[in-house]
Amino acid sequence: MWAAVYHTPGGPEVLAYEEVSAPKPGPGEVVLKVAACAVNRLDIWGRSGRYKTRLPHILGTDVAGVVTEVGPGVEGVDLGLRSVAYPVISDGTCVYCLQGRPNLCLGRGFVGVVTEGGYAEYLKVPAANVVPAGSLDLKLAAAMPVDFGTAWGGLVSRAKVGPDDVVLVWGAAGGLGHAAVQIAKLIGAEVIAAVGDSSKAEFVRSLGADHVVDYGSADIVQSVKSLTGGMGATVVFEHVGGDTWGKSIDCLARGGRMVTLGLTSGPKSEVDVRRVYSDELVITGAYGQSKPDVAKVLQLAAEGKLVPRVHRELSLSSAGEAHQIVESRKVRGKVLLLPP
Repeated sequence: MWAAVYHTPGGPEVLAYEEVSAPKPGPGEVVLKVAACAVNRLDIWGRSGRYKTRLPHILGTDVAGVVTEVGPGVEGVDLGLRSVAYPVISDGTCVYCLQGRPNLCLGRGFVGVVTEGGYAEYLKVPAANVVPAGSLDLKLAAAMPVDFGTAWGGLVSRAKVGPDDVVLVWGAAGGLGHAAVQIAKLIGAEVIAAVGDSSKAEFVRSLGADHVVDYGSADIVQSVKSLTGGMGATVVFEHVGGDTWGKSIDCLARGGRMVTLGLTSGPKSEVDVRRVYSDELVITGAYGQSKPDVAKVLQLAAEGKLVPRVHRELSLSSAGEAHQIVESRKVRGKVLLLPP
């Protein structure tokens, strides 16, 4: 089969289009013929060496396709099933797995990081990681698991967003941000979309954002306070990292909640903790997504209630170009790789 492979960590140029052996399913495993694979920050970090992988390696965590082979002992997954790969690899036996929280598994990893990924014609995953996609277009389905699943888990499962909330979404035009805007609006919340430049304003408004703040030219804290009558946002969806943590806390209303899901700008931040206790703020993390989160967003997409936006479709042989686009931070939605 053909795949995008890297033999050593580095820049986008290390991704090579090569012919490699196709995977064969072992006990409890299935093989998907890949229809599309979305590009994520996780892929960028893996390629650049932030995550240690066995080399040579095939990236790709967000994958949709059709089941073409099943291994011994597999039940409940039929040949021809249109599906996505649940991104989290877990051992299925630890205390968190038994609680139904495999994203907290003591031995957790991700498809495309601890296993070979979806930048290929075929992908092998545990049968337990198969989530039916129903009638949903498989290109759109590939854009759902990581970003929409994570955004649903962060906003709904962790922050408990409701229709009375005012939600500030950082990086609202990107993959995770554009999912969060749609989910918050679906719930009925008022959404303030924060974008890095004004050219993205029209895009996030098309997603349903009530207000747009260009934090590249405007004071985000003052803007949020002004839009909320001086109160602040009741929820902040924070996935940028250290550079924005302090501002995120300053944007919160008293009793507000911040859900933090990423660290693109780095893992460290100086925060004045006095506001956290004096204003009874809640700060919660959200790591990955649960399998029910993924199933839920796929269902909502099939019903037309969530619509992943595709910024660009590229052939699998152009994986390096896809990484360049994502790293440019000019993306509106998702970039997809399509195998031959």
